[in-house]
Amino acid sequence: MYDHARKLVQRGNVVYLVTRGVPGAKRLEVLDGIRIQRSSYSYQGGVLVNRVRLMIEQMLMIVLLQRRERFSVIHVHGFTAGLASLPARYLFGTRVIITTHGTELLWPKELRWKSEREIKLTLLFERFVLNHCDVIIAQSPGVKDYMIRIYGNGLAKKMRIVPTGVDHERFKPSASTNGERQILFVGALSEIKGVTCLLKAFAIAHERVPGAKLVLVGSGPKAPEYKTRVREMGLDGAVRFLGPVRDDARLVSLYDGSDIVVLPSNVGGPVSCTVMEGLSCGRAVISTDLPGGLHDVLAGGAGILMRPEDVKGLATELEKLLLDPGYLHGLQTRARQEVEAKYTLDSMTDSLTALYAGLLA
Repeated sequence: MYDHARKLVQRGNVVYLVTRGVPGAKRLEVLDGIRIQRSSYSYQGGVLVNRVRLMIEQMLMIVLLQRRERFSVIHVHGFTAGLASLPARYLFGTRVIITTHGTELLWPKELRWKSEREIKLTLLFERFVLNHCDVIIAQSPGVKDYMIRIYGNGLAKKMRIVPTGVDHERFKPSASTNGERQILFVGALSEIKGVTCLLKAFAIAHERVPGAKLVLVGSGPKAPEYKTRVREMGLDGAVRFLGPVRDDARLVSLYDGSDIVVLPSNVGGPVSCTVMEGLSCGRAVISTDLPGGLHDVLAGGAGILMRPEDVKGLATELEKLLLDPGYLHGLQTRARQEVEAKYTLDSMTDSLTALYAGLLA
């Protein structure tokens, strides 16, 4: 979202970004030409009432901004921001576009964060937003299909597919290498992202490729449990936990230093940034074949799709990539080619700019 806003500014547009509060950050500031306005409230999860509080504050912020600036388009991500934008739509006639980011209904029940009651209430709000916005953006045909399956065919006429774009000039292959056979995971340390499956598969692959390393970037409440598991497996020297990494330059260096990027998620949904960044950096990418966008990105040979929780299958692919340089190089080359052909930040911005212009014509 931020990169898209930055590209719009570079093309001469005036862009305001309304977002949640961040402890220690300024309420108002300009970054890369983007005029950022943060709410006073910093919602970090929890009960639904907290999300409602944030939504009401942002609703007032958007209405006041719209009275002053008269935006042409409001583009939101997620149903909370969608609800906050609807008063401006009805008060000022502003067109509202929402990019959908999936639903917890796609998750296995044992992995869901919310209660069934809260999920049903959330879906009511989301259905309301989707029915009252002007356009719904899906990142792939897979995302469009599951949204229609969940919310009904009535949404089909307002849905548009705009593939996710990655900044391929920032996330690009490097000629340098650290010489290690390294596997990289970037994401929340949780079973939603399939960390246990990855650790078990790596333990098997490590027996055949003792020099292989696994680096995990991210945080989560289960991190201590995963570290204990690594010690019990005797893999202390082969597995590193780096914690969260939010600096793009450091992320690029981690992708460059790795041969393989793995995200064995147990939940479907939109296209993962980790997968797109890994592909853009010319890495061999492995992820799971679930409802959503990843199938459309990887099924053409740009990466490898595995079944969820398939420890043996993942271990086999890791071994093959680590032991067969030709196979590894071919996948890495196709990964970068796929991004350059279909998934650059510029191509995404072109599609969205054309969509905005069509709405205002």
